[in-house]
Amino acid sequence: MFRFAAMAGLAIAVTGCATTQNIVSKVTPSAETPLAQVLKERPDLRKQLATVELRQFFNNVESPTAAQVKVTETGLMDDSVRSIRTIYSFKLVNGDWEKVKTEKSYQCLRGKNTKTFQKAVCP
Repeated sequence: MFRFAAMAGLAIAVTGCATTQNIVSKVTPSAETPLAQVLKERPDLRKQLATVELRQFFNNVESPTAAQVKVTETGLMDDSVRSIRTIYSFKLVNGDWEKVKTEKSYQCLRGKNTKTFQKAVCP
């Protein structure tokens, strides 16, 4: 009986993986997802000693047409900058994700504005 339960659990786990792969293929029709493109453009993110947070967003779960990748770097070796946030915007063109815009903003450790991100470089 225990073997039967274990095999049934394994079959459900394998089926779950296949379902997840099907969903991912619908969300990301091309081989180069927005996140994969950012990691290819920024290989330094894999080697940094800072804390790096990566988030990928799509405008729709099914058949997305726009995406964003938000990269937040914290714990930098800069005594004036708390964090750097870079937002990469993508749109789906003929089945491929194309980067359309990049925005960089800074959260400063000193100065008037230390709570929010700003586009100006920190003093």
